[in-house]
Amino acid sequence: MSDKILFKISDYIEPDLKWEEEQCKQLGVDFKYYQMKTATPAELIENCADADILLVNMAKVTPEVMAGLKNVKVLIRHGIGYDNFDLPSATENGIVCANQPTASSEDVAEQAIMLMMATYRKIFIQKDILSKSVANGKWMFESVYPVYRIGGKTLGIIGCGNIGSYVLKKMRSFGMKILVDDPYLSKERLKELGIEHTQLEKVLKEADIVTIHVPVTDETRGMFNARTFKLMKNSAILINTARGPMINVPDLAEALKNGIIAGAGIDVYDKEPPDPDYPLLGMEKAVLTPHLAWYSVEGGWDIRYTVIDDLKAFVAGKLPKSVINPSVLSSPKLKMKFK
Repeated sequence: MSDKILFKISDYIEPDLKWEEEQCKQLGVDFKYYQMKTATPAELIENCADADILLVNMAKVTPEVMAGLKNVKVLIRHGIGYDNFDLPSATENGIVCANQPTASSEDVAEQAIMLMMATYRKIFIQKDILSKSVANGKWMFESVYPVYRIGGKTLGIIGCGNIGSYVLKKMRSFGMKILVDDPYLSKERLKELGIEHTQLEKVLKEADIVTIHVPVTDETRGMFNARTFKLMKNSAILINTARGPMINVPDLAEALKNGIIAGAGIDVYDKEPPDPDYPLLGMEKAVLTPHLAWYSVEGGWDIRYTVIDDLKAFVAGKLPKSVINPSVLSSPKLKMKFK
């Protein structure tokens, strides 16, 4: 049996992993990979339990899987979100978990802004108007009314970390008033960004566009629901490029149908891809994209580079850059011995 470090990938989105193979060869690390996005817990355990360091994209790492990953010392999420990891179980089993929090941040911000433009300017209605106008030989603008100018309106940013701060910086050039709800920003960071913290309720009441950039936690899950929609302007729109569970979707569908809010731009879903009966599919007031906010050539390579940086750190006996269950570091069950 080899005494080399064993790096495994449970599932991946890259067209191939030849670059990773070469990096592991240079580091003297054994490397194996699988394509098990929908694997059962038993399959994941059978194939990945012997890894020293494991990279996961979409596979679900449940408590059963965490307990079965007997040799795994570091578990890395390929990307920003990590709702497919059961963190308490990871900590209980002495596994250090990490993510890539800055990878694709700018791409997600750009997608959020695209959805703002498309939803606020009613792009799908404009497309329908063009088709009808071409067919009838005359412009038929009536169905798009009212459309509002973005300049001079108020943007509400919920969460101003890596992605939210990119949105803030890029949207300042639009001449908007910007309100930010992020109680976790330090005074120094608020000063650096040139903003003040505004309570969520005030943001919802005053914003014309609300964009979500917070992780899924017990505090944020379902934070947008019938009650919070009623706080918003009936001309306001909601953008979500964060995570699906942030929004109660049946409540959102009702809010759109009843004119409580004017529109929604959505890139993330509770179940992915969404089922055919997903309430917002086919709704004129909802602009939906296929969870591609993270994606660009540059963003994809950002993730690959940072994953290999974490592997290099592991080889050197150091922790990954972004540990998402830091309490494990003081646990007597911690598997990793770091310098």
